[in-house]
Amino acid sequence: MKLIGVLTRLAGKSEVGLEATRSMAVSEAIGKICKKIAIPEFEQAIIDSNSKTVGPHIIVLVNDRDTSVLQGLRTRIRSNDTITLIPVAHGG
Repeated sequence: MKLIGVLTRLAGKSEVGLEATRSMAVSEAIGKICKKIAIPEFEQAIIDSNSKTVGPHIIVLVNDRDTSVLQGLRTRIRSNDTITLIPVAHGG
């Protein structure tokens, strides 16, 4: 999994490995990464506290394709797929 922007700083690295022995949903993979990194601020930056799912401020790509044009967080991944998490910063 590739981490962009503030997520890199929070995790202390720009990539995190995840062994997928079977096909899994993107949401499951993100949950496993949050547990693997085990830094509360990292999880808070990704997971919306109300919905308990990936927040609208995170763009999720699978193999450089936005999951919104796939099957969203239900998109299935395999061991050779790459997930990228991109935080969206809004200014005003």
